[in-house]
Amino acid sequence: MPKFTRTLQTAQQVVDIASAVQGANKKGVARGVGQFAYSQGAEQGKEAFKTWAKPFEVVPRLVLRGLQLLLALIICGFYGNRLSSESKGGEGIGPVWMYGVAVAGLSAVTAIVFAAAASVGSIPVVGKVMGSFKPYLFWSWDLALFGLWMVAFGIFAGLFLKRKSDDPYRGSNTTAMKIALWIDLANAILWFCSAGYSAFKQCTGKKADRITDKAGQKIFGSRESSPA
Repeated sequence: MPKFTRTLQTAQQVVDIASAVQGANKKGVARGVGQFAYSQGAEQGKEAFKTWAKPFEVVPRLVLRGLQLLLALIICGFYGNRLSSESKGGEGIGPVWMYGVAVAGLSAVTAIVFAAAASVGSIPVVGKVMGSFKPYLFWSWDLALFGLWMVAFGIFAGLFLKRKSDDPYRGSNTTAMKIALWIDLANAILWFCSAGYSAFKQCTGKKADRITDKAGQKIFGSRESSPA
């Protein structure tokens, strides 16, 4: 609020100086100052609303990122165990396990980074750095991870969904792999949800800015005098 008050005082000084200049267009100057004050007020209002709404937004986001991290780590356990067993057996490592671990690893790292960016704003130094990082602007990355998880689900569903328990694939436990493939699908759904929310937030933010700018132009826009 003090910042906005100083802005108004500066704007008033601009008006006084401009009014003292001979032949100055007082209406034009006043209109420009009014538009400047309006834009500053709109920014202050948006920041105040974001501060008020942040606790209600951060908690669900942290829950979502926490679930993404948890399920990714579970998948790392399932497929990482197969990588360990096959590397010890000397029979070569199946590419399907490598793909599953890679996708799960990317998802886990992303969930940690995005959750940290949403929650460390109150920490003096780190919060200032992370505060400039807006995870919702990277919704396309969430969408890419959704696609990677859907590919993983497709691969493992093709291998295990109709496979009988007494017919193991590369020595794996078919029942355990059937559980894992449904966790793959759950991961895909979670990343689709975060991508959808982030895209929605970015679009609504841009729309709000356009509405604010349009309103300011209507109120303070210069009007051409009607022809005689």
